[in-house]
Amino acid sequence: MDRAIAAVAVLVLLAGLAGGQEDPRVPYRPYDASCPAWTERERGFGDTRAEHRERAFLCLVRDAGGPMFPAVKSDAELLAYGRRLCALPYWRLTEDWLRSEDRTINLRGLEEALVFLCPDAIRGPDQEPSDDHMVKANAEYYAASNATCRDPWPRTRGRRQGTAAVFTSEGGVYHITDRDDPYAEPRTGRTHGLITAEGTGVSVDTILQGNVCVTVKAFDHAPPLRLKGWTEVAEVGVTSRTGRLVMPTVDPGGMEGAGRPLPNLAIEGPGRYRVRVYARAEENFRTILPTEWHLVVVHPGRSRKAIVHRTRD
Repeated sequence: MDRAIAAVAVLVLLAGLAGGQEDPRVPYRPYDASCPAWTERERGFGDTRAEHRERAFLCLVRDAGGPMFPAVKSDAELLAYGRRLCALPYWRLTEDWLRSEDRTINLRGLEEALVFLCPDAIRGPDQEPSDDHMVKANAEYYAASNATCRDPWPRTRGRRQGTAAVFTSEGGVYHITDRDDPYAEPRTGRTHGLITAEGTGVSVDTILQGNVCVTVKAFDHAPPLRLKGWTEVAEVGVTSRTGRLVMPTVDPGGMEGAGRPLPNLAIEGPGRYRVRVYARAEENFRTILPTEWHLVVVHPGRSRKAIVHRTRD
């Protein structure tokens, strides 16, 4: 399973078909004498001859027997549906699986069945994905995530601004930092609501501890506060010694950073700045796309005072 999205695709389940008639032209039926070789995990993809792989797929999905692969469907229909799933980008396969809420098969079980139909598209447990495969899968997911993100202040233009999906580290934290500063401080400051001042940058905690849509805007002066619609709002003071306050961009095949480049927010070069963060979230276990939204506002300001304008506590 691709590393960038594996953590969010372990416990929930996938969509199905309904109706249909058995097709008598398909010579083998579910639960024939050979099925236990695959359903009992005695035989894997590498042990299965090419002419038996469709049978292995059917045995596995018939054994699940839920809304995704109903018993009333013919072998031909299930094979066609499986091949349609094979053609999906990996993030979309996972997304469809999550949205279905079919608890008769999990994602790993689905992958173990599909690998018999499309080993080049679906990587089974005995196959290591290539670096190129992982980079491509990540790029597709990053693009889909970026496409879901919108500017929450579209009528308030900053001197610099941008919007992107941001992929967080374990625990759901992202950073806006002065990475060129050789004396940049680690995450040692005191947390004020969702934001931690680090002297030369900030760390931001997410509400759902996952990936998030982030809009950043840099202004000449502090914009209006506008608390309506936000769950948490806090601000702190930071110092940029080199004139850079930037959110890193995720590397190809990586797991942390913005899904597209975002601008340098230190618009006046080296100096002191105020960083204000707004956050809201909608818990939704039926998608792997971001369901949390942050707005980061930066402007020049000498105060180091931390202010929590709104908190869930």
